[in-house]
Amino acid sequence: MLPDHRATYVRAVLASLVSAVAVVPLGIWARHLDLIVGTVPLVDRAGRGYWLISLVVALLLGAMFQLFDRRSSYHVERANEFGRRRDQFVDLPSAWILPLIVSLCASMLVALYHSEAALVCVALGVFFVNATHAISRHHLYDNDPDIVDRARGFHTMILHAAAFFALAMIYINKLPSRYSAAAAFLAVLLLLLLITEGEPLDFAHRFIFGLVGGVLLGELTWILNYWAAGGWAGGAVLLVFFYLAAGLILAQTRQGVRPRDLLEYGGVSLGAFVIVMVSLVR
Repeated sequence: MLPDHRATYVRAVLASLVSAVAVVPLGIWARHLDLIVGTVPLVDRAGRGYWLISLVVALLLGAMFQLFDRRSSYHVERANEFGRRRDQFVDLPSAWILPLIVSLCASMLVALYHSEAALVCVALGVFFVNATHAISRHHLYDNDPDIVDRARGFHTMILHAAAFFALAMIYINKLPSRYSAAAAFLAVLLLLLLITEGEPLDFAHRFIFGLVGGVLLGELTWILNYWAAGGWAGGAVLLVFFYLAAGLILAQTRQGVRPRDLLEYGGVSLGAFVIVMVSLVR
């Protein structure tokens, strides 16, 4: 018997509400700190307590989402219904990844923007992203192809939004390249692991794809550190290449990368890159 979807929705909303509320005290605390751009979290002494608590909160939220995740038997039922091997739906603990990244991004955002409007927007964004991701992730294993397609669409859009904010926050803080490149590598690796979730692909291949994308974005972040551009513009440039990597990875997991995929994802990426560049020089 299929699990009750309503129970999943309730857990997703409650966990997302907790994650949104957790942003508020961090935002209030950040107002009283003198956190400047270029400060390396946990490494530099300035604001070390704030970043340590932010990390602990992010880890606890990730653990909470993992605890509230669907039962292991759900993957087994989906594998049986799809007629696929059980090892193609490996029940790895991945529900913690996005809430962890979103929480850390929120901590960095409220450390930079101290207005009440910014705090409210960040909290609402955390709630929406976490809730949408948890529900869409659940339906990636549904037995209705139409529902799976819709879930895949929301799932992919949410991950791209998270990638933009994560990469923008890394770039906007102007960290030394050894820190910013490493942070971009780790964030992209984890997000690309989520991109392929629900696909009939073993973990080893998913990890290799994520590793390649992470190295690519890490190197690009290192290069962009020599470019005197605003943080949001740098995040937009990195998002273009994240879109290219994610699109080609998804194409490869389904039918293999075909010339039309290269034209589609390459063309869209090139067009978006040109638009960002033109907006910067105007």
